Amino acid sequence: MLKRKFAVFSILLFLAGFFASAATIQREDIYRLGMDLEEVATYLAESNFEHFKGWDGTISDQEQAILFKSEAFAASCRLFLRLSEQRSDYYVSRHQRTNLYSAYLYLLGAFKELNEEMRKGGIQPYALRDADRILTRMDYEFSSWPAADNLAYLHRKYVRGRDAAVYMIERRGPGEYVLHRFINLESIFKYNYDLKRGKNPWDFLVNVEESTLNKMEEGRMIDLTFEGFLIIEQSNRPGRGVYLIENGKKRGVTSANLITQRFGGWDNVYEVPAEVIRKYPDGEPIR
Repeated sequence: MLKRKFAVFSILLFLAGFFASAATIQREDIYRLGMDLEEVATYLAESNFEHFKGWDGTISDQEQAILFKSEAFAASCRLFLRLSEQRSDYYVSRHQRTNLYSAYLYLLGAFKELNEEMRKGGIQPYALRDADRILTRMDYEFSSWPAADNLAYLHRKYVRGRDAAVYMIERRGPGEYVLHRFINLESIFKYNYDLKRGKNPWDFLVNVEESTLNKMEEGRMIDLTFEGFLIIEQSNRPGRGVYLIENGKKRGVTSANLITQRFGGWDNVYEVPAEVIRKYPDGEPIR
């Protein structure tokens, strides 16, 4: 018994060390990307200033807007780099992910403001594209940090809203995520099967604070059915029927041989909750 407890304790220590090491690697990746971004932002600020001062001795309002947004973005990069250092208080375990990703969103906002002003001024240098590429890479790195208030981690996860409805969160772009409401239970299971995630969508359900959900816009509703597919009740009950959903009705398959000979085998039979099957009226059995 003592050996068994020691073995379990050793495994737990190993896992703790593994995840701590993985988190450290992720932090280092974010920090390195922050260094690259700060270098690009500094170059943008300096090159913009040199570009505009070399004209006719005057700086227009639009050019000033670009200069100030350039400096604001460069300052944001410097601050983010300080916050992403491992010795920073942002790396206290209880709030490192939340605060650092929030800092990333502020950084992303500063970049978008600069990008908009430079677009108005008709200037799109390669350095601006480099900054966009680095920010996109940062968003990808954040997606592997499992925190329920980290929007990047929530891509294609399911959440329950205050109204008890289930939503899917989808990444639209760096720092931009939308909520898609499932119209019913059938849509949840069909969507999950379409992603090849298996028969239990609740494995991908996460608890998210209402304040986090409020940061996202609501997108189109997800309305999917098993029309044209075989379904069976998701249970261990003996004698469960297999049905083909066709023209909005469930047609019972009367022989197991039909499943293999006509429909390609049991791998093409989807397990769903009984209530999904019950909602369909009966159709003509398949003989």
